[in-house]
Amino acid sequence: MYSPNDQMRLARAYVPFQIYSERLNPMEGLMKGTIFPELYFPYREHKR
Repeated sequence: MYSPNDQMRLARAYVPFQIYSERLNPMEGLMKGTIFPELYFPYREHKR
C-alpha cells in the first residue's frame, strides 16, 4: 500500500528542448490543440 512517507518516484517527465519560431492564431490553435506548429503531430491512421 502507498504511504506518503515512501520515497518512490511515480513518474519522470521528458521535455525536449524546443525552439519556437512562430505561433498559430488562437482559433487554429484551438482546433489543433496547440499554438506551436513544431508541437503539432496529428494522428494518422494506417491502412492494413
